Amino acid sequence: MTDQRFEGFQQGAIQFLAELKENNNKEWFAQHKERYEEVLLGPAEAFVTEFGDALREEYPMVHFGTQRNGSGSIMRIYRDVRFSPDKRPYKENLGMVFWLGNGKKVEQPGFYVHLSPSEAFFYGGQYMFPKPVLKEYRIAVDDPTKGTMLESILADLDGEGLTLLNQPAYKRVPRGYPADHPRGDLLKYSGVGVSANISEKISDGPGLIGFLLDTTRKMRPLIEWLMEMNSFAQNS
Repeated sequence: MTDQRFEGFQQGAIQFLAELKENNNKEWFAQHKERYEEVLLGPAEAFVTEFGDALREEYPMVHFGTQRNGSGSIMRIYRDVRFSPDKRPYKENLGMVFWLGNGKKVEQPGFYVHLSPSEAFFYGGQYMFPKPVLKEYRIAVDDPTKGTMLESILADLDGEGLTLLNQPAYKRVPRGYPADHPRGDLLKYSGVGVSANISEKISDGPGLIGFLLDTTRKMRPLIEWLMEMNSFAQNS
């Protein structure tokens, strides 16, 4: 854990990412790695520690960590280009995840903070359903009670400015469900979550953390719906 106090992501962090976007190569990054650690990675570690500790008061089961190898909350800046036509070696954003279940963190319900020169947002939901969970998700959406509850939750969150971030993964309603299913649009998703813009708050440490905690409370109905659905998937 870092001893640094989180004071926000200052202009230096955004400036670094902007310059990285213009110079996404190993030579430039090697010359500026100390700067990366000072203006971006250090504040990220402090943020993960402070927000994670505060988040634990709301969600005792939360997982987080400041490991630099990608196993914790801070996503590695290095891209896996082995099977990608895009050979840029580095991600041009900072991503931090806090997850609420065992297993792969991107496949669990949880929260994600995204910072880039063009946008900064906070996400709550489940980005990707593993196959058993996807099956249970479709069963839940098909169920008149559980499905309409999810619809209502998403509508309420949208009314509070928390908009659905995930895009449909499928063009058609999955096989086995009628094409005119009343919740056919939701059946096309392979992950569900909402987001809030945080661009104006990233430089204010206490203000950012307070805002994010308030936002997680608003997101709680969706998170609890997802946690219950995941529990059914694990026990089926």
